[in-house]
Amino acid sequence: MMPNRTYELRKLYFQQSRYTAEADTKKYESPPLLQWPSNGYFEKLKPDADLLQQALSPRAENRYDDLSAQVFGQELRTHHIGLQHQAHLFYERCRLHQRHIRDIDERHLEIQGHRFGVEINNFPDRSKRLGTLEGQLLQLEQQRRDEELAFWKDTVELREKLFEGAAVYSDTRHRYTIVSDAEEAHG
Repeated sequence: MMPNRTYELRKLYFQQSRYTAEADTKKYESPPLLQWPSNGYFEKLKPDADLLQQALSPRAENRYDDLSAQVFGQELRTHHIGLQHQAHLFYERCRLHQRHIRDIDERHLEIQGHRFGVEINNFPDRSKRLGTLEGQLLQLEQQRRDEELAFWKDTVELREKLFEGAAVYSDTRHRYTIVSDAEEAHG
């Protein structure tokens, strides 16, 4: 009988790597879609993964819940999770904008420092260097304007969805409150 080469190679791979052979036989506590690496860029998406987990997990319904909770509870929960997700998207776009603007400002300051050095020193090609640096400063100012416009364009839709979602959530909560108050009044 011939030895299983695939098994041997796989075993060798797992022995040499930081992973164990049991890694692929491990059972997930939640669906694989929600398994996020513990470091790197995906860590930033962890709040949305948690919201997705909440949205996909069944709500433990109690048949003794108030009628208002039975009728509007799931709808309120869904709208609330949707609002949180939209808020996360808006927050991430704001952070990205802030990082872009900070990068542009740092480069602008660096070029201004170079320009100052060229102005106070009497280099033979001083006017050419100043012209190049002025052009770079103008490009950075254009990049800043472009980033501001892109930020506005990107967030207009997010802000509209956020306010629409808030209005729907508020309406659902109002209906929930009316039914809940009627239940309390009439036992």
